[in-house]
Amino acid sequence: MDQEACLGPDSTDLEDVDADPNAPAMSAAAYFRQMKAERKAAANVVRVSRNERSVSPEAKKKKKQWLESVGYQKEEDVTTKKNISTLVPSEEWRVKRCRQFGEFRAETAAKIATTKPMIIKELRAPQEENWHEILLEKCLPQFQNVVDKFPNHTGTPPSWQMVFAIPKKHLSQLIEYLIDWSEEEGLSRPIREWIYVLLLVIDLPLVQDVISALRTLLKDCRKLRSQLTPDRKSEADEYSLFITIIGNFFGQKDLADV
Repeated sequence: MDQEACLGPDSTDLEDVDADPNAPAMSAAAYFRQMKAERKAAANVVRVSRNERSVSPEAKKKKKQWLESVGYQKEEDVTTKKNISTLVPSEEWRVKRCRQFGEFRAETAAKIATTKPMIIKELRAPQEENWHEILLEKCLPQFQNVVDKFPNHTGTPPSWQMVFAIPKKHLSQLIEYLIDWSEEEGLSRPIREWIYVLLLVIDLPLVQDVISALRTLLKDCRKLRSQLTPDRKSEADEYSLFITIIGNFFGQKDLADV
């Protein structure tokens, strides 16, 4: 998984700047201004969220196994400050990866425009549990012929045919699901690869719930990277890639590397 759209800085004054609720929030400041404006406009409206997914013992076990497999160390067991300068990539690296990601998105959009998507009934309106099974547990029959190319995946791999077959109306929710699952089970390679591919195809502007989920993912990546020792820089670079994409390309600059 290797791969700049940079907007001008937003005002940090959250009190006096009017927020356009229909414009995309490309920074934390813009996000909170919009949320404040929405609360003023509809103070009595309560968002009904989906039922919280309870963390099963199996999910906890998966996360523990994953943390052990990547050599995750508790903060007291590693000298975090010593690692920061060696694990945070250079500005040149970040700019290059951000530019490449934008190019990949453009190339992917061109592929979508010229590709007739497969019609797969299992992808029409599955629930969260169904999506978990499809993406992470059991490969759909239509993609058994490509599983050998994705050795890290037990579920359906993120091949282009599969990604293009997912109805666009599900993309935002899928990104949220994947980030929720990473919190429960660990940020495993299958989850990372699925998130990355979905970020290549999702339309802009992102909805606020996706922005919030991506900010959570970025914070998790920073924490995981900070616990790696300097000799594991290649793994740190994978976390840095998400930090760069979310922080710079998707405009969450207050959390980006500097």
